[in-house]
Amino acid sequence: MVEPKKRAPRRKKIEKFEEESIELEDAGARDVSAHTVNIRHGGVRDIKKADTVTVTQGGVNAVDAKNVTVNQGGIVQVEADSVTVKQGGIGRVEASEVSVTQGAVMLAQAENAQLSQGTALAVTGTNIGVEMGGAQYMLARESIHVQQGGAMVMAAPRIQVENGGAMFLFAREVHGDVRVMFDRRSALVFGIAAGVVIGLLTLAKRK
Repeated sequence: MVEPKKRAPRRKKIEKFEEESIELEDAGARDVSAHTVNIRHGGVRDIKKADTVTVTQGGVNAVDAKNVTVNQGGIVQVEADSVTVKQGGIGRVEASEVSVTQGAVMLAQAENAQLSQGTALAVTGTNIGVEMGGAQYMLARESIHVQQGGAMVMAAPRIQVENGGAMFLFAREVHGDVRVMFDRRSALVFGIAAGVVIGLLTLAKRK
């Protein structure tokens, strides 16, 4: 009897960076790639690839990294696994985990997004949590949980709101104390608004 061939173990992908670490303080650079990038009072055009990026009172145009932290700084566009913003701002972020504290984001696309005393134009993802903050549009595939906050448009299968509200709300399950300007009987109006929002987000992503 011929024994079946055993599969060779899959090799782990080894990330290669141009440098191990880059420290920028009161300085600027164009494009960089490093395992660790720390920017303080400085600026970089693009961080092409990195494992960990920390921006403190600085600015970056675009970042492609695993973990990104922004403290009182700003980034135009971010693609990462995890993004944390504290008293800073990001134009567009796409990540698995996004946390914004006392900061602002224009467009956030994440599996799990958390706003704490933060604001956003639009947040889309699987689960969205808001505490003392809000967004114009919140669209979630599973749930939205809001404490002292709200949105103009809020849509998810399950929505729980404590001391908050929305102009348009659409959900299969709604829990908590939520103030809604348009109830379920306005689903047609909401559908038109949500369709326009999704179309704009799709167009923005393509660009």
